[in-house]
Amino acid sequence: MITHKASMDNLTKVLTIVVTIILVLSGFVPIFTSEFQFSNVVSPGPFYVMPFAIIVILLFTYGFSPKGYALEDGQFTVWRPFKAKQFQISDIISVTAVEKKNLKGSIRTFGVGGLFGYFGLFRNSTYGNMIWFATRRDRFVVIERSNGKTIVITPDDPAAFVSAYESIRRK
Repeated sequence: MITHKASMDNLTKVLTIVVTIILVLSGFVPIFTSEFQFSNVVSPGPFYVMPFAIIVILLFTYGFSPKGYALEDGQFTVWRPFKAKQFQISDIISVTAVEKKNLKGSIRTFGVGGLFGYFGLFRNSTYGNMIWFATRRDRFVVIERSNGKTIVITPDDPAAFVSAYESIRRK
């Protein structure tokens, strides 16, 4: 159950649409160009692999993109189409809404940077290594855990998320 929605901002929506169009066109155009002739090619296989690979990339990227967050039953959950990612609330040290400037200069070390969101491993000088489950470039919430692994999320209403966490911790 998604209790805190994670909507994409306009930049993420535009990046997702443009990158998807470019990937789809680059994968399917070689099949339909006039210069492409099966008689000159020993095996047409590679031209069929590319569209399939692009579809797989788009599906996996979408499948692991965050759609929302929940705090319930002692778990913090990141809802994703393929598989929800869960963390124990008892392992969380702090949950703080932060301004965009606090995450300025973050570098993606392994992950996705705009296609359906920003998720994967990131790094910056303030928080060090972080795991992002974000869909926008504002409204950040930083979750610091006891194991030193920081999580960054972008709920539509950061104050409501922090408040929900605080009310759970007081119980």
